[in-house]
Amino acid sequence: MKSITIGCLVRHRLLDAVGLVVGHTMWDGDWGAFEVKFNKPANTGRLKDQIYFVDRADRWVLISG
Repeated sequence: MKSITIGCLVRHRLLDAVGLVVGHTMWDGDWGAFEVKFNKPANTGRLKDQIYFVDRADRWVLISG
């Protein structure tokens, strides 16, 4: 299984939005997180037209790397 790294194309499991990983950070003491810039604006439920999103690493699926 290939790892998700900066520059990979990913899809968010819940939002079904696609974007490029532009950074990696920590979510909390147990989880890492990916900073993703979406290819087109996405609606996150709370916010409309998101172009940048940070979420826990297990919520992203690798499309291509």
